[in-house]
Amino acid sequence: MRRFRLLVLLSLLALSATGVLAHPAAAIEPTRVPIDDTATFEVTDICSFPVTINATFVGTETTFYDQSGEVTRIQIHNVEQDVFSANGQTLTGLPFTFNIRVLFVDGEVTHVYASGLVERVPLPDGTVFLSAGRLDFAAHPGSDFRIVPDVGRSGDVAAFCAALAG
Repeated sequence: MRRFRLLVLLSLLALSATGVLAHPAAAIEPTRVPIDDTATFEVTDICSFPVTINATFVGTETTFYDQSGEVTRIQIHNVEQDVFSANGQTLTGLPFTFNIRVLFVDGEVTHVYASGLVERVPLPDGTVFLSAGRLDFAAHPGSDFRIVPDVGRSGDVAAFCAALAG
């Protein structure tokens, strides 16, 4: 009988030690890469005429994974400066900082939130086009560039376009 109790006691100790010492599966360490890039593209949904944008980006991109290696989130901290041109006119924006958060569910993008300054551009009349707030690019399929936030404050788009109209 004494051996049985000892065996039960040792078994219980082994089970409790396993429970205490067992570690849940940990997520894979995030990866972080620097961003230093430029892009040139044309947009047709800001003004009634096409606008060419030369953009410069500097920042960091951090990708987060779950325990199976699936991407769960990408976070970007960025400083951007844009140069807008149309009709022989050019507007050079001031550098602005913002964050982007890309969320995934089962490997599919569900939201692409950008928050912070959206754009900051001195206009020829001495005013500054300034937009700030939050955008969800996933809510605007096919739109790679926006100057008006979904939530927040928009600059005077009419004045911006008038400055580029020539």
